[in-house]
Amino acid sequence: MTSASESPTAGGVGELYPDLADLGGFFSLLAPPPPGTDAVPWADVLAPEALTARFATVRQALATGSGLPVDEVDPKVAVSATQVGLASRLWSVALAAAVLHRWVPDLSSTALVASPVHRGAVPLGVARPEEGYAVPSLSEAVAVLTRTVVESSLARLHEACASVGRTPERVLVSNSSSALVGAARVLAGQRPDSAGQAWELVRELLLVDAVAAGGEVLPKADLHHCVGGAMERRDEAFLRSGCCVFYRLPGHGLCPDCVLAPSRPDEVTGDH
Repeated sequence: MTSASESPTAGGVGELYPDLADLGGFFSLLAPPPPGTDAVPWADVLAPEALTARFATVRQALATGSGLPVDEVDPKVAVSATQVGLASRLWSVALAAAVLHRWVPDLSSTALVASPVHRGAVPLGVARPEEGYAVPSLSEAVAVLTRTVVESSLARLHEACASVGRTPERVLVSNSSSALVGAARVLAGQRPDSAGQAWELVRELLLVDAVAAGGEVLPKADLHHCVGGAMERRDEAFLRSGCCVFYRLPGHGLCPDCVLAPSRPDEVTGDH
């Protein structure tokens, strides 16, 4: 059994990957990607040329979906959308693996692979699926996910998007923390029997400095009724420390968990 302080070793895979595939959506992890796909290491996904092209593709997709000329879509919206999508995949896989299987694949930046293009054949994958960490306890799960996801893959993602996309790190960090909470909502909905464990892990992760920088859990009574991202209990809500800037798209108001929402509740749209 691998402890949180050790290097990844073989074992513990079991039904993890088929189970992730059954959950669908952002939980899917190709392990390993089929031969002939365009999957490349995480560092290549985040390389300036690849990331610049990815931002441009996402910007065009947002323009088409909004009925706007592409030059009327703020480039930072495309950066934010790109980054939150990748962060959501990372957190979805990490949470599901830890909560449902007590074993997490190596999700560090040196182990991940993905298509270098938007909507590529490999949204997220690992080249060595047998390598990972046993996380039989909550503390071990927090330690492993902090080291491999927060301080490695997500940190590289934030750095690249801040540099290439010229987007404030506050936006990117809050996107990732919001993605973590969102992943827990989806997992809890799909596997209700494991909902309590999922939320327990999320609460502990939200105490990690780099994650806490992205937002906090507040009493729902302190917020307007339409403000705050849903948590496990009705009397609490998640509020992020930054804004994803999606409100700059036509028809898209503020997200309920947006840092701007408490002062502009009339502009909140959607259910978070």
